[in-house]
Amino acid sequence: MIKRVKDYGNALLASKEFRNFVEKFESEINRGISKLCILSIIAQSNSAGIHGYQILKILEEKTDEILIIEEGTLYPILRKLKDDGIITSKKEKIGRKRTFYFMTEAGNKIYNYISGYFSKLTEAISSLFDVQVSLRQDRYIFCPMCANKLDRRDKELRFCDVCGHNIEKELKERSEMK
Repeated sequence: MIKRVKDYGNALLASKEFRNFVEKFESEINRGISKLCILSIIAQSNSAGIHGYQILKILEEKTDEILIIEEGTLYPILRKLKDDGIITSKKEKIGRKRTFYFMTEAGNKIYNYISGYFSKLTEAISSLFDVQVSLRQDRYIFCPMCANKLDRRDKELRFCDVCGHNIEKELKERSEMK
């Protein structure tokens, strides 16, 4: 974000120390969030899959151009996610030779855990930054033991598939709140 500012004038941003600190800090925050956002976009593509250029465009659009990933950053992330077994890919056989990316079964579980953890962490620290966070409690339940995000529409749901916690009590409490 800070890298977009080109004319510093007399602004604090003109200070090399300030700029270096802020750029490094933004980079640290964006590193993990970028992977999570990429996984979210791939997960939302379902069985249709999605190619890299679409990921970049959706990311720009959904984040109001705040989180922008360059192609030179995206493809190494996708390769790493593929090497880790979180996503898989398939090349188009006709027309343009694009590669489409899909979540693996293990990748979906990892994504649900990481997005649940991130959601609960964001909710927990929101008051420190005067931000309001509203989690989709109507659709998801977050495991009280490990923060894994579980889809409440799953009628077979009884245990957290990450830590094994029996969540029937939480499900019952939620249904009584309706």
